[in-house]
Amino acid sequence: MKILKPILISGLTIVILAWALPTVSYLNWTSLILASIVLTLLQKIAKPVLKLLFLPINIVTLGLFSLVINVALLWLATYLVPGFQIQPMTIFGLELNFFFSLLLVSFLISLLQSAIGWFL
Repeated sequence: MKILKPILISGLTIVILAWALPTVSYLNWTSLILASIVLTLLQKIAKPVLKLLFLPINIVTLGLFSLVINVALLWLATYLVPGFQIQPMTIFGLELNFFFSLLLVSFLISLLQSAIGWFL
């Protein structure tokens, strides 16, 4: 039951981002549930392992490589879950490529998950 709360928070975060950003979408409820499960498992299992593995690079870049790890995990979630998509976006006339779109969405996911986790 301890894993249910982070899955619920991830699902709610994806719903909010899909509502707020036209470039984040999920096909149906099944893909939403699957995306929230995969994203939670990647954040809870793969992220600590990758942070430990890339600790020297992370130290040299003063922690900025953590952003690359977050983007890679988000890309992996969109790759593994059919129907869960993040498209390149345009902000204030500036076209962001796929990497920077994932970077922005990754930042928004962490921000929303922290806010929702604080309320729940």
